[in-house]
Amino acid sequence: MRLPPLLSAVSTAAAFLLTACAPAYEDGHLSRSINEQRMARDTCLSNEARSLDDGRSAPEVIARAASGACTAQNDRLIQLMATMDRSGEAQITDAVRKDSVVKATSYVLTMRAQTGVSR
Repeated sequence: MRLPPLLSAVSTAAAFLLTACAPAYEDGHLSRSINEQRMARDTCLSNEARSLDDGRSAPEVIARAASGACTAQNDRLIQLMATMDRSGEAQITDAVRKDSVVKATSYVLTMRAQTGVSR
């Protein structure tokens, strides 16, 4: 049975798009490495946020300092993520650095809520 031309073209395009995305999803080792590095980075952020928080400074100020202290972990995460898409390295770098500050801010706010410190 032959497919109508439009359906055939859509099927071909869908197959092509799925094939183009496959390498990124098939590399289980790389995905695990990215997840492990993200956890290492988040652990660093949590530890740094805890040690840097004076309870008086704005949470965002503490978060930026914590993120800066975890630059090596962020850089390794960026490197692993960019392995999948070198053309998007600038966007990946920007997103990871912003995410780092957001996560660190949430750690500061959570710790302050648990200890009753507010600003």
